[in-house]
Amino acid sequence: MLEKLKKEGNDGIYSELIYELIDVAKLVSAKYTRSKVRKALPSDYSYIMDELINMPYHSIEKSEYYRNIINGIIELNNADKFIIDICYLIQRLAIDHLHIVGDIYDRGNGADVIIDELIKYHSIDIEWGNHDILWMGAHFGNQASVCNLIRINCTYRNLQVIENYGINLRPLVTFALEEYSSDKCEKFKISDVYGEENDFEKNELLAKMTKAITVIQLKLESQLIRKHKELQMDDRAFYTEELSSKEKRLIEYLTYEFVNNERLKKHIEFLLEKGSSYKIYNGNLIMHGCVPTESDGSFSEVIIGEKKYKGKALYDRVDELVRKASKGDKYSVEYMWYLWSGRKSPFYGRDKMCVYEKYFGGETNETKDEYYKFVKNEDFCLKVLNEFGLYGKYSTIINGHMPVKVKDGKKPESGNCRHICIDGGLSKAYHEKTGIGGYTLINNSQGLYLVSHLPFSSSEEVVRNYVDLKSKITTLKKYEKRILVKETDKGKDLQGQIEVLKDLLLKY
Repeated sequence: MLEKLKKEGNDGIYSELIYELIDVAKLVSAKYTRSKVRKALPSDYSYIMDELINMPYHSIEKSEYYRNIINGIIELNNADKFIIDICYLIQRLAIDHLHIVGDIYDRGNGADVIIDELIKYHSIDIEWGNHDILWMGAHFGNQASVCNLIRINCTYRNLQVIENYGINLRPLVTFALEEYSSDKCEKFKISDVYGEENDFEKNELLAKMTKAITVIQLKLESQLIRKHKELQMDDRAFYTEELSSKEKRLIEYLTYEFVNNERLKKHIEFLLEKGSSYKIYNGNLIMHGCVPTESDGSFSEVIIGEKKYKGKALYDRVDELVRKASKGDKYSVEYMWYLWSGRKSPFYGRDKMCVYEKYFGGETNETKDEYYKFVKNEDFCLKVLNEFGLYGKYSTIINGHMPVKVKDGKKPESGNCRHICIDGGLSKAYHEKTGIGGYTLINNSQGLYLVSHLPFSSSEEVVRNYVDLKSKITTLKKYEKRILVKETDKGKDLQGQIEVLKDLLLKY
């Protein structure tokens, strides 16, 4: 935008622009201590920004002093860098902490770029989604996960994200062209999800690749189901034959690529470090999927190994299992596939994934877990919250996973606003389905606010046409009185430190 303004001869706006940005910086820094704001300041301009942000609004005596500071920045040709740095400072202060409620990976082609940005973020946690679990499982060496991952990215013309990691799919291309040379793979041809001109040659190649990897996937899944009777998914074991020697060599090669990729390793380690199966934060329960539930409203028992788990205990066991899988535990690695799409998996929340039926015939109805019916009821929401030790007046379940079809009149909140699903479909592939460009939920001292984003076109269009990024803000909850720092998790931690220091003072 700065480049555009200069080309249009608008250099004179620098002074006005800097003053306006200082006003915004004042606003977003108001809730923080000066010490915390100083720590966030960019090193190159920390002294200047500290002066400008903390200058009084009506300081007649110092107005000339501050004007000279700003004029000096402009005269020394530092205005561009100063403006960019103060914009990043505003972003940094506007959001104290960021929650990512699962599925960084899914149908968009920029997951790797997003994780690169999130790694640099100042304060963040991640609640794993089933698509994140899929990529984690692939990196841990689960071959069925590798197949599912590649199949999905073939289906959505999204091989770029795999290529961005430098993972070589050429052996899959070669295998698919040889194995299915006389098969047009009609049922595996994909719809043009992005509205681009259809490339029939590319579509046929993708169809052959999709069929090749799908057949291998279904064989591997059948083996896992027959091996692990505790999964109780015998009806989903469609293949009795083993992999051919060529198929076996191919999947071993592809799995090696995912396991030994250094960039992917860095990203998965980040998901492990900042991520978890659920998060309790300021009295809210944040999780991607669901708490598996029976038709009578009781929590479902899920077998892991030889023991049954339900409710919070299931989530805790699953979290432990994912971390054991990262260290190579064989059972845990194999179980990663079940977490991705298995019946009663808390990350998946459906009775089945109809891949076989989609391509080879049969009913493709996937039934949602009973949880999604019961969370419309406040009493059930309170039951879930209590299960996780939450009894607060404003405690809320925050889910992702199930895209909210806003265009069909669906709402993200339910159960007297004790449950909020914030999946509005950020990925372009979901925009037609949801009618919006995603949700952001904001929790501050005054309440809970849902921001509904319009579909985003491109940065270039925003700059070229001076188009602001449009969003609609809805107030979901308004607190009777503003929440104080001492009432937050961080405040309670600080109060604990104070008590320890007081105790030490008295004793010593």
